[in-house]
Amino acid sequence: MSTARLRRRTTKAARYAVQMAKAGSLESELRKNFTAARAHRNVANAVPLTSADRMAVRAFQQARLAHTHADLLESTQFGPAAQFFLTELYSTEDLTQRDADIERVIKILVRFLPDKALATLAAALEMDALSEHLDGEMVTALRAIQGNKEPLKIDANRYKRAYKTVGHADQRLQQIELTRSIGGALDQLARKPMLRVLLRMMRTPAVAGGVGGLHEFLERGYAAFAHMKDGQAFISSIANRERQEHDRLMG
Repeated sequence: MSTARLRRRTTKAARYAVQMAKAGSLESELRKNFTAARAHRNVANAVPLTSADRMAVRAFQQARLAHTHADLLESTQFGPAAQFFLTELYSTEDLTQRDADIERVIKILVRFLPDKALATLAAALEMDALSEHLDGEMVTALRAIQGNKEPLKIDANRYKRAYKTVGHADQRLQQIELTRSIGGALDQLARKPMLRVLLRMMRTPAVAGGVGGLHEFLERGYAAFAHMKDGQAFISSIANRERQEHDRLMG
C-alpha cells in the first residue's frame, strides 16, 4: 500500500473516531439532562399533594409568562415562536409519554440529527431539569408560607416571597441564558432548509415507531422559528424581560 493511500486511510479513521467521540458526548449530555428532569418529575408526582402543588406553580408561572409577553403572543410575526416557548418548552402537560419517547429514541436522534440540533435538544433538556428543580423549591417555599394542606393558593405577593426565599439567583440567571441560547440555536436551525426535509422524512418512521409526539414537538419548534424574519429580536426581547422580572422579584 502506498504512503499516500495509507495516510488517507489513517486520516479517515481519525475523522471517524472524532465523530464517534462527539456523538458519544452528545448522547451522554442528552441522557444526563433527561434523567435529571425525569427524576425531579418522579419525586414531585410520587405524592399527590406535591404533584398538585407543582402543577399550581407551573400554571401560575405560565400565566405570568403569557402576561409579560402578551404582545409577542399576539404578534403575527412572533406569535408561533412565543407560543412554542410558553407552552412547549415550559409545559403544564403530563410529560410521561414524552419522557418515554425521548428515552426510546435518544440513540436514533444522535445518529440522524445534526450536531447543532442535538446540542439544542440537550440545552432544552437542561433547562427542563433546571426548571423542575427550581419549581420543586418554589413548591416547598409556597407550602411553608401557606402553612396548611389546603389546595395551594398562589398570588403575586406569596410568589415573590417564595422566590426570594428560594434564591438561587445564579440558577435563575442560567435559566434565562439557556432560554437565550436555545432560541438563538433554533433561529439558526430554522435557516437550514435541509433540516426541514430531514424532519419531514423522519415523520412516518417516527409515527410508526410510536414517537410521533416527540417528532411533532421538533417540527413545531422548527416551524415556529422558520416563520420569523428576525429571530434575534424575539430572543432578546424574551431574555431581557425575564431578566427584568427576575430583578423585580429579587428586589
